Amino acid sequence: MSACGKLHAATLELAKSTSIKQRLTLAFSKHLKHIDASELPLSLQEQLATILQSLESVRPLPGESSVQATVRKMSAEDADRYAAQIVDLFGAAAASRALPAVARAPEPSSVTAFRERGEARHSGNLLYAAEA
Repeated sequence: MSACGKLHAATLELAKSTSIKQRLTLAFSKHLKHIDASELPLSLQEQLATILQSLESVRPLPGESSVQATVRKMSAEDADRYAAQIVDLFGAAAASRALPAVARAPEPSSVTAFRERGEARHSGNLLYAAEA
C-alpha cells in the first residue's frame, strides 16, 4: 500500500467510535509506522517525521509500546491535536498526488463556457438530454 493509502487507512482508523487515545494508538501501530516517508513530498516527510517522533517520545512501561506510553500520558486535547495533524497530512498527501493530474487535465467544457466563447455554430437553443 502506498504512503497515501496508509495515511488514508490511519484516517479511517481515527474515524471509529472508540476513545481518541485508542484510535490514535491503533492508527499509529497499524498504519503510520509502516509508511515509507520517501514516497511523500519533502515537506510532508518532515511533518510525518515530527508526528512519528512525537508519538513515540515516552519511555514505555513493561508490556507496552512507546506509542501506548506516549498516548497514555497525553491529554484528550493533545490526542485530538495529533489526530487532526494526521488527517491534515493525509489531505496534503492526497492533494499532492492529484496535482499532476489536475495540471494535465483539459479545461472542463460546459454549455455556458461554449456559449461564452462564441463557438456556437448554430443560433438555435441547445437541447439537454432530459429535454430531447
